[in-house]
Amino acid sequence: MLFIMKKRPVYLLIFFILLPPSLSAKAQSDFHQHFINRTLRLDYTQSGNANTSVYNFEQLKQEPQWAGSVTQLIDPLNYGQYRVMVYDSASQQLVYSRGYSSLFREWQDTPEAGRLNRSFYETVLMPFPKKTIRVVLEKRLKNQSFKKGFELYVNPKNYFINKEKPRNFSVEKLQHFGNPHKKVDVVILPEGYTKKEMDKFRKDCKRFVQFFNQTPPFSKRKKDFNFWLVMAPSEETGTDSPGENIWKKTLLNTSFYTFDSKRYLTSQDVKAIRNLAACAPYDQIYILVNTDRYGGGGIYNYYNLCTSDHPLSLKVFTHEFGHAFGSLADEYAYGHSDPARLYDLSKEPYEPNITTLIDFNSKWADLVKKNTPVPTPDSQEYRNKVGAFEGAGYVSKKVYRPVWDCKMRSNDTNSFCPVCTRSLNRMIDLYTK
Repeated sequence: MLFIMKKRPVYLLIFFILLPPSLSAKAQSDFHQHFINRTLRLDYTQSGNANTSVYNFEQLKQEPQWAGSVTQLIDPLNYGQYRVMVYDSASQQLVYSRGYSSLFREWQDTPEAGRLNRSFYETVLMPFPKKTIRVVLEKRLKNQSFKKGFELYVNPKNYFINKEKPRNFSVEKLQHFGNPHKKVDVVILPEGYTKKEMDKFRKDCKRFVQFFNQTPPFSKRKKDFNFWLVMAPSEETGTDSPGENIWKKTLLNTSFYTFDSKRYLTSQDVKAIRNLAACAPYDQIYILVNTDRYGGGGIYNYYNLCTSDHPLSLKVFTHEFGHAFGSLADEYAYGHSDPARLYDLSKEPYEPNITTLIDFNSKWADLVKKNTPVPTPDSQEYRNKVGAFEGAGYVSKKVYRPVWDCKMRSNDTNSFCPVCTRSLNRMIDLYTK
């Protein structure tokens, strides 16, 4: 989430509970045995309110290429509010998994979700299967266990799988260091750039990627990233801002005032975003919005957004990437006085950079020096040390962050702390090793 400061296809649906499979990195499946080098996209809507959710199938779509790893198919990190689990239907072997989060899940924590039902379009990606697979979508509960929400058997020969090619927009390689299967591929999509502003988009992207490459740990791992640009103009410049009655006709329908938060910039048009991103090979989507206002957003394995021309936009660019790529939590306290409303305080949150201290050894206890107390006092003596500082994940009490200040806490620093850095390196390894 944004740092705010300052003819119907016939599918067989079966619902039953399985014991959770091992997500061990040692249980990786053979890509070429189960998949081909294309992407299968599952589109669905999730609807409900603060306490309920219902999945509604929309479509299956084949995209031209698979950009993800062909060796790291089973996700060992277990991050995200949801996960997609793909099983070979004959053997029931887990052959692919990934965690992700969604805007719907964030909305469920808003006051509006207590008053009415809403529906959000969502998608998940997986390599295109050679044989019939069983796809299961699971939701993480507050106690950190998972509950199955949706199940679908997919036969790759089903002629209702949409095979329309992506729109014919030109794609440019801004930074390319090799095979997408062994790189983190980031596609940057323009929002609110008109046809006459495509050169501005190109120059803006160069500026942002240069800053990205100067920011640790990305500065030491520049060759692990490919950046792609899709040259897709909008009819008007800018983006929507409902609070000021500003409405722009743009390609991806982004808007400020998400959940009535003035600076939270997102889009609910996930279908349009995925359709445009499919023009290039990608692991991460970054939407660059052509405005000088402050704002942005980042949701894990969903998308990133930031604005192009605010003085702090470069810092927001990397902060939001921390969310959407690294599943890093915000480390500031904002707007929530009751930690139990957001967290099960008897469990560790899944985000790698916040802790309840219930099982601190599973987090970053190994990075804390022996003479640093835990919890760590908010005093000058410990300002530059790794510890456990109270106040993180939007609450001021009972949730702790690794250092006094970090890129995931404020714009006063351009550094990820040692804990966030280690986590980001592990995530890069997942795509590249």
